[in-house]
Amino acid sequence: MHRSAGVSFPVFARRLILVVATVTAACTSTTQGDTWWALRAGRDIWHHRTISLTDRYSYTAYGDRWPDHEWLWQVLAYALHSVGGLPLLTLAVGLIAGGTLALSTAAGPVRRTDLVVLLLAIPGVLGSWTLRPQMLSMLAFALILWLLRNRRWWWCVPLMLVWANAHGGVVFGGLALGSACAAALWHRRYLPPLILVTALGALATLATPLGTGLWHYVLTSGSRPFEERITEWQPAYEHLTFYTLMFWVWVGGTLLAVVVRRRRLATFEAKLGLVSTLAVLPLAIDANRNMTMFVVAAAPLLVQLLRREQARVRANDAVPYGTPLLTVAAAVGALVTALVYLSPPADLGWHPMSPRIAAAIERCPGHVYTSYDSGAYLIWFTPNVKVFADNRQDPYSEKILDLSVLASDSPYVGVFEQYDVKCAALLTWGTGAIDTLHRDGWSTAASDPQWVVLTAPGVTLTRALTSAS
Repeated sequence: MHRSAGVSFPVFARRLILVVATVTAACTSTTQGDTWWALRAGRDIWHHRTISLTDRYSYTAYGDRWPDHEWLWQVLAYALHSVGGLPLLTLAVGLIAGGTLALSTAAGPVRRTDLVVLLLAIPGVLGSWTLRPQMLSMLAFALILWLLRNRRWWWCVPLMLVWANAHGGVVFGGLALGSACAAALWHRRYLPPLILVTALGALATLATPLGTGLWHYVLTSGSRPFEERITEWQPAYEHLTFYTLMFWVWVGGTLLAVVVRRRRLATFEAKLGLVSTLAVLPLAIDANRNMTMFVVAAAPLLVQLLRREQARVRANDAVPYGTPLLTVAAAVGALVTALVYLSPPADLGWHPMSPRIAAAIERCPGHVYTSYDSGAYLIWFTPNVKVFADNRQDPYSEKILDLSVLASDSPYVGVFEQYDVKCAALLTWGTGAIDTLHRDGWSTAASDPQWVVLTAPGVTLTRALTSAS
């Protein structure tokens, strides 16, 4: 093949990295408890053609207000699941992950320094690769920053409309638009259209089932009861993990690059990157769930700061047969993904509850106690069983949320009597609640490596189930 037909090495390497990252995300994105109640909510919206803003899945908050701010994600997830099951839904999440990385590092001709930023971004965001609506928010944040950098202002308005109905993370869209207005203070000709786009974007977020309630929801999202016990709402400085370590590496590296390359901050794009990164930083420090948003904001800034003024011309820079090689890489990635989906590893969480455990739960003669972590699974796998609590969190009172994590001194007896709780369905790693109930005379009716179904003293399941188990 003639050399001119080859692909330059930076372009080839970037595309190859994105292919590998997308395949990795498609093969490792796991389900969470949120996945299952989201699928149930999506199914109900799909079949009933209505969006319910009251709880229908528990007996402790039934009929109380539930601010469902992610109904569009639920419908999309259920539609994908209906067509292709978890393989198609997981593949879609993998493509979202790859698209987020592509948009975060896209800025004109590809340079070698872009590859460094792209490679560092992967460990910075992979902790969020799960089947949750946060993935859509990551993609939307990367997209709105890309639109703003490329002065495609007006596309931000429909994006904000869709985003506001898909996830409460639309608050980051507001931060991006506000950052653009701040950056435009140095580039006054951009300020009038950006102010108008920001105003229209804010109005677009009112076109949701929650109306102005969405603003109240997202602005108070960090101060609701029980959040101090949830890992993803913990500050980034409390527990050192691989992901928090990568976050602090990104913070240090970004601040260092800003100081060393501050002369590169003259353009609107660079100022937008700086302001948006600084705007996200306090939110990322305050809550682990926002750390990846910092990486999404900082990546395009680093791409601009680390580039040379003029690209160095390198001899023999073209990769012969680059396009065919990329085609082969994509085909191999598709084959690997298909093989993983044909025999999914347990870590993907595609089969979190066996039919036997589901049957045991459904045969309980009274209400079933569920913990904060276990309730979400029952909402999907045992749809006729209402839960005590689950990780939707919003419908429940502080008292119920406190009892959703049973400890040895939890005052649960009176509440269980009030709601006629006869059984408990708990994940095996929730040993605190299991030990507490066992201590108080509850017995194991069914169990497997993932679940334990307990019955209160004097309560038994049906004979048919007992013999089957």
